[in-house]
Order: sequence, then C-alpha cells, then structure tokens
Amino acid sequence: MNVDRMALSRRSLLKGVSATALLAGVAAPFAAPGAARAQSADAVRVLCVEDPFFFSLKAMIPDFEKETGIKVELESLSYDALQARLVSAFVAQTSDADVIAVDQMWLGQYLDNGWIVSLNDFIAKDADIDLGDFLPEVLYSSNMWRGQIGTLPVAAYAQGVMYRKDMFDEFGIAAPPSETSEDWTWTKYVETLKALEGKSFNGAPVFPTVVCGSQPSPIVHMFTQVSTSHGAGWFKSFPGAPWDFEPQLTGPAWVKSVEVYRALYRLSPPEAINYVWFDAGTRFAKGDIGMFYWWTPYFYLIKNAGYMTGTKSDVMDKYATAALPKAEGVPQTVSLGGWSLGVPSSSTRQDNGYAFIKWATSKATQKKMALWPDLNHQFSDFARASLYEDDEVKAIYPYLDIQLAMMKQGNGKVTRPPVPGYTALESVLGLTLNQLLTGSEDPAAALERTNGLFASILKGNFMIPYQKESFADSLDEAKALIGKLTKS
Repeated sequence: MNVDRMALSRRSLLKGVSATALLAGVAAPFAAPGAARAQSADAVRVLCVEDPFFFSLKAMIPDFEKETGIKVELESLSYDALQARLVSAFVAQTSDADVIAVDQMWLGQYLDNGWIVSLNDFIAKDADIDLGDFLPEVLYSSNMWRGQIGTLPVAAYAQGVMYRKDMFDEFGIAAPPSETSEDWTWTKYVETLKALEGKSFNGAPVFPTVVCGSQPSPIVHMFTQVSTSHGAGWFKSFPGAPWDFEPQLTGPAWVKSVEVYRALYRLSPPEAINYVWFDAGTRFAKGDIGMFYWWTPYFYLIKNAGYMTGTKSDVMDKYATAALPKAEGVPQTVSLGGWSLGVPSSSTRQDNGYAFIKWATSKATQKKMALWPDLNHQFSDFARASLYEDDEVKAIYPYLDIQLAMMKQGNGKVTRPPVPGYTALESVLGLTLNQLLTGSEDPAAALERTNGLFASILKGNFMIPYQKESFADSLDEAKALIGKLTKS
C-alpha cells in the first residue's frame, strides 16, 4: 500500500472516517445467490471468512452431512468483503445465510440491531453441547454481549512469541521463558532483539524482529497487545459498569507503548511499514527473522512457506514458542480474538444453523480439524479446554501449554473494546500509529490529537455522554451465565 504522508486536518479526517464507517455497510451489495431458488429444509447455507480454520473445517463438511442429512452450502469471502456483504444484507433484509462467521468486534452491533439471534435458548435446551468445556475467557471476550451468547467460537486466538532456536543458540542468547515472568518484560524483549542487531546467520543478514505497520486494522491488532500489557485503556469505564466512553489515550502508559512499538519497527525490515497480518507471519517463515510476537495461529502457520501453501518453510523445525512479555509492575493481559459462528435472525432454517454451529465447535469436530494432515497440520485454535489436554493433539502441536496459558490471561474486551463505532475509532488510531512509526512527531502530541478525534467520533455516535443502559460486563458475570445455561 502507499502510505499517505500528507497532514490531515481534523475536519477532513473525521469526514473521511465517517464516510468509511458508513460505506463499510454498503460498498458491496448483497447478491443473494440463493434467493432465487427454493430453500430446502434439509440444507444450511454458511458464509465464512478464509482464515486458517476455514480450510480444515471445509474438509470436515462431509462428516456433518453424513451425520445429519443436512446439505451444506459453504461460501468463503475475504475479511472486508464478508463484513460489507453482511451489513448491507442485514440492512436490506435480503440475507439468505443460515450461519455466518462473526468477528468479535461485530458482535455487539449484530446483537443490538437484532441481526443475529441469541443462542441462549438453544444452549439451555441442549443437554450435550458441554458449554462448560469452553474457556470462559474466550466466551467472555468473543461471544457474550449484555448477558447473551450471540455466537460460539470456531477459532480462538491469543498472542504469543515465536523465536529461532538455532539462531539464539548460535549467538548465545538465552531463550525466552515459556511462562509469564516478572523478568520477561517488554524492556527485556527489546534488549534481547538488540542482541541480534547487525548479525548474519547462515550467510544472510538477520532482522531481529518483524511487526505489522499497515493501517488501520493490522497495526492496531499488534500494537494493542503492547499497550494493554502496559495498562493503557481506551475509555474511562468499559467493560465494567457504569459505561463511560470518555477516551483515555493520553498518559505515560500510552507514550511508553508507542516508544516500544517504534523500537520494534526500527529492528524490523523497513517494508514492514506496509505489512498486514499474514505478511509478518510469512516473513518469519522465510528464515531471516529472529523473534516476533503475534496471534497464536502463527504458531502453526509459520510451518508453511507462505499462507496455507502446504510447502514446508525454512523454519519448520527450527523455531519454538514462548510467553508474551509484560510491563514492569503491571499484571499481564493478553489480547484475545478469533472467529465465531452465529445464526442470522433472517434465516428460516435456524435449527439447521444451530446444528451446524454445535457440530463445528464441538470437541469431536475441532479435534478432527486439528488432526487433518493436509497443509502440514494447520489448526490448533481451540476454545475448548479439553483439547489442550488431548495427548494425540499435543503430539502434533507441542506448544499448547503456552497457548493455553495465554488464553487464560486473555481479555479481548479490554484490548480492543468491541463498542459501537469501533471501526471508525480503529481507523483513527491505526493512521496515527502508522505515521508515528516513520515520523518524528512526539508521541504525546499525536496521542493527544487522536484522543480528541476519538471524543468527536464518540459524541457523534451519542456515546458521550452515554445515556443507554450499562451492563456489568465481567469475566465473573460470564462464568455465572455459563453456569446458569449449563444447569438449565
């Protein structure tokens, strides 16, 4: 992408953000490919994103059809295309989907607008879904909104560290720890990377690390792990009640986080300023990166040379995983994300939709996805606790203990708060961060300006002052809901 370095006025930026937020729902009209034909009662139509889980899930579809007699019509789209298609379809009330893939950031909007149905009643009547097997941190972060379970997780992501064992051994660098430690801080992380600066390995120059620099979403996804680790929050009070969306993007924790991320970029390939999600992961797979942190799907994706190619990478047997660093004196909070499946309210086959979701998120199906051998075993994004203890699965994915520890420290509602207007806020923050990586502006000044833009957007969305009913949204409340539905 071409990064626009021209200064933007406050008014023009807000105008652009508002347009972007509006157009996200109408840019791709819904074609309704199945609307012209009769809806079979023995079918289910699924709209999905082509994240890694899609490939193994698709391979399991014949199992579902054999078990249930329900024919699956599966369609995949890119992230942006899926979001635009779903929103425009919901607004126009033309969707023919029975199951949709939902990003955690969309859940509140979809439930508040009545675009998807709550799964509470389905779950309460289902004696064998084993809701208690799901990690409560995942359900809380990705699937619950205002006391409703709107989706169930098909692929849950935390964040963690990947590093080159052979490179660290060659240069006598101590391996990072597999557990969270007060000694394993972001300061120590950067110091470790600097020990690789200027080095060559196997006759080629080494880049100590790699980051995502592309805005808006990729850089925000990666940066907010650093900021949350430092205790930097977005709002005065959220998700705890009462909700107060006065932005809080100023102060030492935010400035420190920008300084850390700038340091990481200086130790990365310069083209990382344009890197999106998969660019960072596939760059590590090329073999010239010493260590980086990213979403846990990359724990297995870097076994491939390129995204889901099936061709073994140069680092396949040469890397290990580790715990995320933390900030000095701040309890660790890990970013949680991922994809979940929900049932549109417009569906006339909601029972079929729930049956598919139950099957796709079940322990049995998720294990089959993990054991699917194609593409060098490319699925370990488990939301179910029992799969982290499965010896057959752990033999293929030896890092599961580290991944589980990161999941249990996770809170996706704090890291990137899934509030109404999130897309517009992310656009502003992403642009600021991208410009800070290559510019010389003082972080405090840039953050102060961004804070003001946040306030304007939130006021325009009637969130400041917030006059709707708040909700005591906490992990304890999530556990209570899980217990209630389990006993129903």
